[in-house]
Amino acid sequence: MRARSMCLAIVVAASSAGAQGTLSTQGFGFPPGEFSSRALATGGGLAQLDPQSPINPATISSAGDPLLFLQYEPEFRRITLGGETQKTRTSRFPLAIASVPVRSKTTVSASVSTLLDRSWETQTTRDQPVAGDVASVTEHVRSIGAINDVRLAVGYAANTFLQFGVGAHVFTGRNQLEFQQTFPDSLHFVSVNQTTTLDYTGLGISAGVILHPSSAVAIAVSGRKGGDLKAHVADTVVATAKIPDRYGAAIAYAGIAGANLSFQVNRDLWSSINGLGSEDARAVDAWDIGGGVEGTGPRLLDRVLLVRLGARYRTLPFVAAGSEVRELSFAGGLGIQFSRNRAAFDATLQHSSRSPQSGGTLSDARERAFTLSFGLRVRP
Repeated sequence: MRARSMCLAIVVAASSAGAQGTLSTQGFGFPPGEFSSRALATGGGLAQLDPQSPINPATISSAGDPLLFLQYEPEFRRITLGGETQKTRTSRFPLAIASVPVRSKTTVSASVSTLLDRSWETQTTRDQPVAGDVASVTEHVRSIGAINDVRLAVGYAANTFLQFGVGAHVFTGRNQLEFQQTFPDSLHFVSVNQTTTLDYTGLGISAGVILHPSSAVAIAVSGRKGGDLKAHVADTVVATAKIPDRYGAAIAYAGIAGANLSFQVNRDLWSSINGLGSEDARAVDAWDIGGGVEGTGPRLLDRVLLVRLGARYRTLPFVAAGSEVRELSFAGGLGIQFSRNRAAFDATLQHSSRSPQSGGTLSDARERAFTLSFGLRVRP
């Protein structure tokens, strides 16, 4: 029972403290989306068709050569509430993927991506009654951790019309919450320090197909089925839930010279994770809709630049002060190949606006975020 209380305490404390500095990292964290830099720049429109995005395992069959992809993604947030503004910065390495062809039509891939990022930090100072006196107390709360998606996938290109793939997932991660109270008068008041750590393990499977009804059209469908997700304190299981199921579809059209239009829609059943926490960390099922265009641009150093633009609308998985948080994003990016096309570099800038749906104590809160995403792809 004590361990269960510790599990709930870390979630409740994290949720209430996180609301002071961000709308996007409530509950068990913020979902970066598992999109590559390229897919992010198109509003996620290309994610179901992109070998560097671990969404649809069928995509890896189109990689052709051995491939290694790494991604770095800093985010700069600003939240405004009650006339006050706070700024935060989070640096992420949300995606790494490697794939190797094993036969002419079969490719195997291993990837690590961030499902939920739980990194934030906040500090507040206030007057508080202590033992019949009033003292100034500074509270410093920091959360470090994430739940990561480790996937092993196999993709098969049956012919020019059909690709399909399957994936096995292990979800693992850790959340460490550090709570500190300090007093200016250290002679009469003793500082309080507490650290609580939760570890997570879970399993899942995924599958997907890509159809090419013509040389200009591609249609993709994929889904993930989640198994049990367990929270541990040391060796003790303190709570269980389910990995969120996900299913989605996308369509791309390349019939316009030098351009590729894409659109995607995803449904994430985040509510299945609710067994890990309390009502204060309630998760909600979410839609993720986006689209964009990728086209050839000007030449740089005798290399053709790829130019990308996109927009995306989604619901974030966890409520803030009882209200759902909606996010609207616009993105643009560039891509270039070099080293005889054996390497490629993608850069994306995304601006996101986040706000509670309606009502609640955070009804006037507004969060703005700029995300920089850099992806490096190498074919040995």
